[in-house]
Order: sequence, then structure tokens, then C-alpha cells
Amino acid sequence: MGILVYTGAVPLDPFVYLALTSLALLHYALIWWASPWAGVWLDWISFVIDLGTIVILLQHSGRTESPLVILVYLWWLGVIMVNARYGELHVLAFFSALGWATLALGGYGGPGYASFLAVHTVTVFLFALTSLMLMDERRQGQLDPLTQVLHRGAGLERLSKRIHRREPFDLAFVDLRDFKHINDAYGHAVGDQVLQALAGRLLASVREKDLIVRYGGDEFLIVTSGGDLRERLQRVFAAPLNVSGHSVIVQGDVGLVRWRPEDGLSLCQLLDRADAAMYRMKYTGKREGH
Repeated sequence: MGILVYTGAVPLDPFVYLALTSLALLHYALIWWASPWAGVWLDWISFVIDLGTIVILLQHSGRTESPLVILVYLWWLGVIMVNARYGELHVLAFFSALGWATLALGGYGGPGYASFLAVHTVTVFLFALTSLMLMDERRQGQLDPLTQVLHRGAGLERLSKRIHRREPFDLAFVDLRDFKHINDAYGHAVGDQVLQALAGRLLASVREKDLIVRYGGDEFLIVTSGGDLRERLQRVFAAPLNVSGHSVIVQGDVGLVRWRPEDGLSLCQLLDRADAAMYRMKYTGKREGH
């Protein structure tokens, strides 16, 4: 970038470039210093700094004729890859609007501004549509093929992200009780249908931002910030499941834990606590899941 500026390939005042480079270095220093303990506020500060820097670059390098318009799309692609990998339409729409606004502000005052805005409005729409299709394919790859809830890797990735953002939540570790007996009594095909039906009930019992994860064969993680997770799980296990003409009673041993930023627990420590809480319920005869 510096070479392009000093050779004139990018029409940007060298002093403006040096000032923005200094700002970028301060930005990286802030992220390095604050990331071990910062919450979601650090992401928002980073967004504001990134967007402001890009707008200034466009305004000082030709506006509507700036060759640095490509930076908007590169930034946009980066934030979508990091923040909108799961196909959420509202997240994609938000970042698409930010990308469009950055182009509009960066090109404002330049020659042929109306044409510039019209072309990039169409481009933003096509870019968003393509991103949505790619993210939907990616989301499908993160689902457990049998139950259509998140598989273990994708679920733990999202859970780790919540911890990084310091978002409080409740987590339930659910182990189906005597599931081997269901397989032995009705066959593995019915056992698979039981898992599918139970996963459907779990999905119906949670909110949009909650997580349902198939952690193992008959183990599930449920993550919510609602505060009423125990009551909702009690309703899930309250009635038998009807599969293939069989009324199958399914019960669950549940380990319920809470994560709060002040606790300082890592993901591994949190899972260990939930697992230990589940085993205490299993072997003390307490039935939190039923």
C-alpha cells in the first residue's frame, strides 16, 4: 500500500496515509492489550475504526474514482466470514447495510456520484445474495446429519465465541438415561428416530439465539440466556415420544451450570463442571431432567 501511495498509483496524500497507518497501529495495540478480558464492546470499537479509516481513505483517494473501493468489499468479506458464518439473515443484512453506507460516505462528493451509488447498490445486493447462499451451505455442513442440530465441533466453536464476547449464559449437559435399553428393546432404527424426535422437541423449546448441540451419541448441550432452562427441559421430558407406532418414555440426567464473565472459566472448565453436575444427578437419584 505504501509503495502504491508513494509511486502515485493510488492518489493519496502521503501525510494522510502516514496518519492512517499510525491509527491502524494504535488500533492493533488496543486489540492486543484488551482482547484477553474485553467483551463485545471491543468488536464494536474495531468496526467503527475500520469503517472510519476506509471512509477517509476513499474521500482522500478520489472518492467515486478511488481505486481503494475494493477495500470495502475485502472488509465486508472479512466481517461476514467472522461474524455471519451461520446463515443468519439479519446479521448479513446488517453488515450489508454497513458496507453500502461506507461506499456511500466514501464516494460522497465525487464525480458521477448517482451512477456510482446505483452501481454499488446492485453490487452490494448481488454480493449479499451470493454470501447468503454460501453461508447456508456452510451452515448445513455444521449440522449433525441425524438430528439436524449443531454437531459437536460447530457447537463448541459457537460456545467459545460467546465466552470470548463475555455473554452470560446457562448450559445444560443432558445425557439420555438408559438409551441402550431403547436400542435393545426397539432396534437401532427406532433409537435413531427417538434422537430425531427429541432433538425436534429441544429445538421447539429454545429461542432463536439459543444453541442445541449433539455432543455425543445420546448426549446434548443446550445453551441459553433465558434463565428458565430447567423448566423448559422438564417440559421436554414430560411426555413420551411417539415413533414408529411406539410410545417411548425418554428421561434425561441433566447437569445445569451457569457461566458469568466474572467466573473466569474456560470452555474446558465449564464443560467439566457441567459433566460433573450431570453425573451427580445420575448417581444421587435426583431427576432435574424429568
